[in-house]
Amino acid sequence: MNPIFLSNSFVCRSSEVIRLRFRPVLIALCLGGVTLGLNSCATARGFGQDVEKTGNKIEEAASR
Repeated sequence: MNPIFLSNSFVCRSSEVIRLRFRPVLIALCLGGVTLGLNSCATARGFGQDVEKTGNKIEEAASR
């Protein structure tokens, strides 16, 4: 492992290879996290609507 001079710091070539190999994995994890986050918002909204409907049904039954 010979260090090379790059912008005022020494970097090993092997660390550059590792960084390039894991970049697609990191991108996939980020995209997966965003996808799950967006889906959870829709799920929470749907859950809130279900709870609201259930509450309305309980109120109607109680008022009889």
